[in-house]
Amino acid sequence: MKTSEKLTTYYGDIHNHCGASYGHGPVEDAIANAKMQLDFVSVTGHALWPDMPRQQHGMERRIKYHEDGFKKLAGCWDHFVKVCDDANQDGAFVSFLGYEKHSCHSGDQTVMYRDGKGSILQTQTVPELRDTLAKLNEEGIACMTFTHHIGYKQGFRGINWEEHEDHPLSPVVELFSMHACSESDETAYPYLHSMGPCDQDSTYSAGLKKGRIVGCVASTDHHSAHPGSHGHGRVAVFAPELTRKSIWDAILNRRTIALTGDNIEVELSVNDSFIGDVIQEPSDQRDIRFRVKGGGAIRTIELLKNEKVLKHYFLPKVTEAPAENQTVRAKIGLEVGWGSRGKVVHWDAAFGVREGKILKAEPRFKGSEVVSPTENEEDFRFSDWTQESETNVRFKTKTQGNPTPVTNSNQGFSLEVEMPLDGIIDLEFNGATFSHTLREVLAGARSGYISGYGTPAYRVVAALPESYEFETQLEDTAEGDALPNGMDCYRLRVEQYNKQWAWSSPIWIKR
Repeated sequence: MKTSEKLTTYYGDIHNHCGASYGHGPVEDAIANAKMQLDFVSVTGHALWPDMPRQQHGMERRIKYHEDGFKKLAGCWDHFVKVCDDANQDGAFVSFLGYEKHSCHSGDQTVMYRDGKGSILQTQTVPELRDTLAKLNEEGIACMTFTHHIGYKQGFRGINWEEHEDHPLSPVVELFSMHACSESDETAYPYLHSMGPCDQDSTYSAGLKKGRIVGCVASTDHHSAHPGSHGHGRVAVFAPELTRKSIWDAILNRRTIALTGDNIEVELSVNDSFIGDVIQEPSDQRDIRFRVKGGGAIRTIELLKNEKVLKHYFLPKVTEAPAENQTVRAKIGLEVGWGSRGKVVHWDAAFGVREGKILKAEPRFKGSEVVSPTENEEDFRFSDWTQESETNVRFKTKTQGNPTPVTNSNQGFSLEVEMPLDGIIDLEFNGATFSHTLREVLAGARSGYISGYGTPAYRVVAALPESYEFETQLEDTAEGDALPNGMDCYRLRVEQYNKQWAWSSPIWIKR
């Protein structure tokens, strides 16, 4: 894939909240948590809601806490701007300034400023917002907007695709967040929030079928000062370097991947054009190439054309390692938690290999599951990690026994390693030590309890490259019905065995 050779994948969260408005935790904690496991961030303040349904019965409490949050952000705006701007360090960590504008009619908007400075624009409608942003860009103030949790019914804070004409300053929409997955009306992550169910006409697939040229991102929409909270959503971008301008341009050009949590690498090209591109030169013959490197074992990859599955790949999980004790690459995933429901456990843990070395370490930490401003949570910086050597990482975190059998509040970590099949994986949790060979965890997940039955526990699993890397090439032609814009649209959807997902922004090609 020629276009991607000079690009690096960076991971971020560009829609999340803290106590600067209605949310929890200082903005300083949000920045610190972002730096712990992301390359870039935009912390988002709740700012305004021009078409709030004030006449609707029973809205009094919601009106009050929204208005209180808006006033709070306005009162601390200068401090909020300074903290977000000071966090930026090109080459090490990138931070943008952002705020949120609710809209029943058009869908909620996240507004971002590239260079760390900006104001809350008191615009009434989304077309007015976009016109204002265009004028600011002409004045040299780089800014953009994107619609988030798009899947709610239009008129109830879902996207209005009829109004969402292609616009250079609104290049992407949010496909996944803690609200759910907006790809279609039937996904592995349904809408369960009190705001209501998903409506097919508001989904990402519906917009693409209308011929919209728009990429996709995912963000956490987390409300407790924890950008990148694992499992709530994050975005990967392809950029030549880690700078504000480079990350910004990547989003503007739709070079984006929406992720649920794991740092999955996805590359797709059509006739040497890359993710986000619009190929204006018509071609009946399409050379399609893609590569996926999962955060764990990949289960399925689907190539979609005009929102229909063109090619489906199922990858059986490789569990039988070679008999000989050879050196291999592997992804090792660790999860800690469980224990009594609601009981808080503080973890001081080490995770490493006795032989071989760590190629890449990936924390998979979650923030507190606190959304409503009526709930209280005081501790917002409870996870941290360091790589002590090429064979060992140490981390601290906090878990709280899973509140229901289907709600996962565990914490995690992942290592990509190079080591012998019979090499030892060492685990230490609050002084208790455990060990397994790589061969054992390749055959299936291994678990253990810290102090006996019913106490906090761990689970460790591994995958070989044959399970987490896939690359192929295929040919396609300009057959079937084109989209209303006279183009064909190709994109990828990836599912892992651990239920983590990735969705690429499309590539469009003219008929």
